[in-house]
Amino acid sequence: MLDTRLKIFQMAALHRNFTRAAAALGMSQPNVTGQIRRLEEELGVELFVRDGRTLSLSHAGEVLLKSADALLELSENTVRMVRNAASESRLLRLGATLTAGGYVLPHLAVDYMRRYRNVRLELTVANTEEIADRLKKHFLDLALVEGPFDERFFLAEQLLSDELLVAGSPELPIFRRGEPVGCAELVRSGLPLLLREKGSGTRFHFDAFARRYGVVPGEAAGGILELNSPEAIKGMIRTGFGVTVISELAIRDELAAGTLAALRFREGMLRRAMNFIYLPDGALRFCEEFVTSCRRFVRAGAGVPGQDLSGDAF
Repeated sequence: MLDTRLKIFQMAALHRNFTRAAAALGMSQPNVTGQIRRLEEELGVELFVRDGRTLSLSHAGEVLLKSADALLELSENTVRMVRNAASESRLLRLGATLTAGGYVLPHLAVDYMRRYRNVRLELTVANTEEIADRLKKHFLDLALVEGPFDERFFLAEQLLSDELLVAGSPELPIFRRGEPVGCAELVRSGLPLLLREKGSGTRFHFDAFARRYGVVPGEAAGGILELNSPEAIKGMIRTGFGVTVISELAIRDELAAGTLAALRFREGMLRRAMNFIYLPDGALRFCEEFVTSCRRFVRAGAGVPGQDLSGDAF
């Protein structure tokens, strides 16, 4: 099948060597070479330039490699939908941004699977841009995001909202004072800012909030260190190195234990919505069913932080 040959082609392109590709695939080298040759014959192009022991991609091979990942995922998605249609058991794919995926959606997914025993869920966690892209390509059925999304493509249902706080070690003077901190004061403090990468919902909302008050986070006196993991950020700020802007949902345990401290912004509360997004031509019945289940779970207060965050939490 073309799928099998594409996978072999991907591995050969990665290793630039048929023997190493065969070893990685658990196949014989002649089999790999033969499958590549048949793929080239089927497409009518040369995918590799062979120069003695050296193997490199041709221009046609480079074009195919760029599309191979998407083609294989589309094929797998099609197989999944066909099998779902023929089976009493359904496999559905959820996406989530890092805060939602780490601190909210797992509770909701477990509750849903307990209610619907014939459903299996797969969860992909990435930043907002990556999740939206995968949803557009139908690699996901439904996603929970904190960042902005293109309303031209997606239907949306708000689940809850959370608050972004300034957080760091309780030993830092800025937290010992216990007073709200201004955006300009934070940037001028000389403390390193440990922030999520651009493309994340947390970073988008903080940057927009700061700019609203004439502050450019990139001009921070202590510099900016970008990390794509809330857990990595928390691990670093616990040591007293710098401060971060992070969801209250992500640090509730640390605030309760006293290992981190947090402050609100002097300019006001920085809140954002968490929205379920999905495609109009997607798995609408599942999306409506799952969103309804999640709202019921949140309203019941069954282990997922809701949107009424206490001012005394920190």
